[in-house]
Amino acid sequence: MTDTTIRSVVDLPAKVEPAIVVGAGAAGLAVAHALMNAGVPTAILEKESRLAEPWHRRHKQLHLNTHRDLSSLPGLPYPPGTPAFPHRTVVI
Repeated sequence: MTDTTIRSVVDLPAKVEPAIVVGAGAAGLAVAHALMNAGVPTAILEKESRLAEPWHRRHKQLHLNTHRDLSSLPGLPYPPGTPAFPHRTVVI
């Protein structure tokens, strides 16, 4: 007898292809975090020698112009006592 059950696409087994994220800045790290949380094997490619390199090169007095609650990376909240508009050294 033929199986005539209607199945949702969600119920079908899916082959998950690995992902490559280009750039380890804030956006790249956030995307990589989301992919890994979704179970997607993820590699991050970065041309610089360290994460968030542009932040290391910014002027020494740089502070975020957005509130810390809107600016943390997924899974990495700012530590207690962080000012509302953190200095660049806290961001990196």
